[in-house]
Amino acid sequence: MADEIEILGLGPHGLHLSLGPVTALAPKSLLEREMGTVTEARAMEWAAAQKTELEGALTTLINGGTPQAPFDEMTLETET
Repeated sequence: MADEIEILGLGPHGLHLSLGPVTALAPKSLLEREMGTVTEARAMEWAAAQKTELEGALTTLINGGTPQAPFDEMTLETET
């Protein structure tokens, strides 16, 4: 997939991400395990540092698979 991941921001349920027309959620429980206290700034920094891994996890979800831990909690939200 040639699209690049885009970090859309932190919402009440977790961090919203997109890869092309597909959006996904990295749930707050995943973020809390990875960084402890979740803030918008920390979530954005974490996602930027995990960019390659997040792209792989989203690609796996798009293809119908389950990403490896810790990204196995991520879920697809929409596909347009």
